[in-house]
Amino acid sequence: MSWTHRVPGGVLIAVGLAVALEATGFEVAFLTDPVGPKALPLLAAAALVLAGAHHARRPDAEARWPAGGTLVRMGAGSVALLVYGIVLPWLGFLISTTAVVAALSHLFGAPPKRSVSAALALTLGLWVVFVRLLALPLPVGDLWMR
Repeated sequence: MSWTHRVPGGVLIAVGLAVALEATGFEVAFLTDPVGPKALPLLAAAALVLAGAHHARRPDAEARWPAGGTLVRMGAGSVALLVYGIVLPWLGFLISTTAVVAALSHLFGAPPKRSVSAALALTLGLWVVFVRLLALPLPVGDLWMR
């Protein structure tokens, strides 16, 4: 079995450990929710590490790397999500999320007009769920707060 079968498992483990490390730095006030903001990232980190360990120990014998075009789209999608995390505090939820969802749906083959309209609909729907129903604040964006 070649090392390329174990790369995705190792990447999942590394990402899970990075998420766990980042979550340990979250500050929690004294009288807040007993679970606190660390619970969800730590749960996701545990799932990533377990999935990565399973994948690294028991890789699929028939696994192959994707073809060139698919690999490029996967890389572009990863870059889009990384850029999203960087610009979210600056541009805010509405613009950042609409842009990244439109970019990702275009990478999956949707026409540009449909990508943008579907991204806007999804973003507004998510905003309603988080802000109106769950009463969780979303970033407005430092650019607009000046």
